[in-house]
Amino acid sequence: MMGWREWERQRIDPVPRGIKNIKVMEFKEEDDNYEINQLPMEDKMTDKKPHSIPVPRLYKLSSKILRRYENKEGTLKNLVYSANHPHRNSMMALLSKTVDQGSVIKSALADSKILEKEPGFNPYLAQVLTAELLTKGCLQGDCKPIIVLRKYEDELLEHYRKNAKKMPPKKKKVPFPRYVRINTLVATADDVHNQLAEKGWILYSYKKESVTYDDYLDLVENLEGSTYMEDYHIPELLVFPPNTPFWNSELYKENAIVLMDKASCLPVFLASIKPGYNIIDGCAAPGNKTSYMAATINNTGSITALDNNPERFKTLNKLVQQRGATCVSTLLEDFTKLNPDQYPDVRCIFLDPTCTGSGVGFHQDKISEQRVRNLASFQSMVLKHALSFPSVKKVIYSTCSVMVEENEEVVKKALDMYQHQFKLADIKKRLPGWKNFGCEDYSFSKKVCKTNPDVDKCQGFFVAKFVRKEKSTCSEDMPDSSAQKEGEKRKKQFNEISDTFSSKKKKSKKEQPSS
Repeated sequence: MMGWREWERQRIDPVPRGIKNIKVMEFKEEDDNYEINQLPMEDKMTDKKPHSIPVPRLYKLSSKILRRYENKEGTLKNLVYSANHPHRNSMMALLSKTVDQGSVIKSALADSKILEKEPGFNPYLAQVLTAELLTKGCLQGDCKPIIVLRKYEDELLEHYRKNAKKMPPKKKKVPFPRYVRINTLVATADDVHNQLAEKGWILYSYKKESVTYDDYLDLVENLEGSTYMEDYHIPELLVFPPNTPFWNSELYKENAIVLMDKASCLPVFLASIKPGYNIIDGCAAPGNKTSYMAATINNTGSITALDNNPERFKTLNKLVQQRGATCVSTLLEDFTKLNPDQYPDVRCIFLDPTCTGSGVGFHQDKISEQRVRNLASFQSMVLKHALSFPSVKKVIYSTCSVMVEENEEVVKKALDMYQHQFKLADIKKRLPGWKNFGCEDYSFSKKVCKTNPDVDKCQGFFVAKFVRKEKSTCSEDMPDSSAQKEGEKRKKQFNEISDTFSSKKKKSKKEQPSS
């Protein structure tokens, strides 16, 4: 069986491969005693039969959420508060501790060799229980995983005491506002505003013509109480005070609204797609952007949404169905395996490939240079494949990373290969007042968009929009002989106009009476 380091290496492989390589460690929701049933048979034959005691639901569900979080299926808060558990605040505190202390916890588990000596131990459950041990100093309970972990209690605590001080101090996070996208496939904007008003919410209206982006950011920063407003750039996006709960809202339960950060909305908003478009979403799961695309084209046209991870694919199917995205067809497939010739009508391709997640805090630990290089190589491959589709007019590339290697450098390599067919659209035209663009070391820096969490009050993100060049008829794009003929024709036209103008001027002078 593989140890922690080998398991971790396979988990962060930049090329999506599903979860088949770690199936033995996969958490199964339907089996309360999965972690126990995987332990050696002799452990099940003890008199006390601890394997018959279920893992407390708080720990079991937390381990499942941790797996989904590390697979980038959502933010920690969204995953926790959408879970069916009565003590979500306790779960949030436990998982926050698990994530914040992630590097120390994983290091302690690796040094203790617990995952090698106990090969059936779910690694996510091991992290959660270790976080609980570090928080409380001891573990209470008689289920098999807790009994097993207690054998290593002294080693884990000693490792933590030695290494906790080496961790950099945690930066204090300024909470972002709560962003809510109106799902126009289910409800109109008026419906949503009316229901919010019935619940006591007050819409703060402002005229965009007289309010600058800086003014808007000040308004967002001072949002409080029961006041909300519309986003400055995206009309269907509403902005609420930080931590506003919507989990029990009828609007949320009916999928009339979607909890979606502004940064995640930008790729679809900047794409300027229209009804009737045929679209491919190459890295679709969990499906928030996919459902937004469907709403933008009003379910006319088609969207082919792909993901090759079976678990994420299930989430994708469930989400697009719940949100009324009837124009979406899903494929459990690797986007790079698609044959471009089999999609002659595709007009727009969206790509949000696997990345470090450095812009949204998925990984608090230092990211290795090798991992960044591997991811950048994969991202370049995906983007170049999208640009090879013969009929595609637009390709929108985005990441939730703030690293140049995954953003500007990937874009540059794609432009170098496809510069005669594609160019970057000037997306800042759709973002009046925007301040953050690409790294100035690149000539196209002003044509790509970045979000700065401290300024834009949303998660870190990057967006580039490739558009196919139109065949030009101007002289500089013509062969030499054609350009020469075009130049001579224009010169002749100019001379004729000039002669006519001179003739009229002379005639006018002759007709003037002498003084």
